[in-house]
Formats: sequence, structure tokens, C-alpha cells
Amino acid sequence: MDPTRLPHAPHPLAPDSLIAGYSPWLKARVLIRAALTMPWSPEDWPEIRQHLKWLLAEESRLRRQGWLN
Repeated sequence: MDPTRLPHAPHPLAPDSLIAGYSPWLKARVLIRAALTMPWSPEDWPEIRQHLKWLLAEESRLRRQGWLN
């Protein structure tokens, strides 16, 4: 899978230089939303589940640090 393009996304993802200024909670929320709304194939779901576990843990960590208050 090309890291700059999601399989069903109509546009490529922004390069790292553009998203460097985004807050950490925004990055996590956008990735969680993308993972849950994209029509992934059954072969991709095991990998997506691994990433979702990490993203939800990261969101929880950011919440504890006060980013989402």
C-alpha cells in the first residue's frame, strides 16, 4: 500500500510538511475517522484493527494530557 494514498481516497494524503502544524489530537481524530469510514477489503481489516488499537490508545493518552479539554 502506498503510504501517500489510501486505496479508496479520491485525493492523496497531505505530505508531512503540511500536517506538521496540526495538533496531535486532530491527527489522531482524522486517522480514526478515515479508518472507520473507508470501505476496506476483508484482507486489510487485520492491519486496520492493529492501527485502530494504537490510535484509540493515543487518543486516550492525549485526553489524559489535557489536549481534548
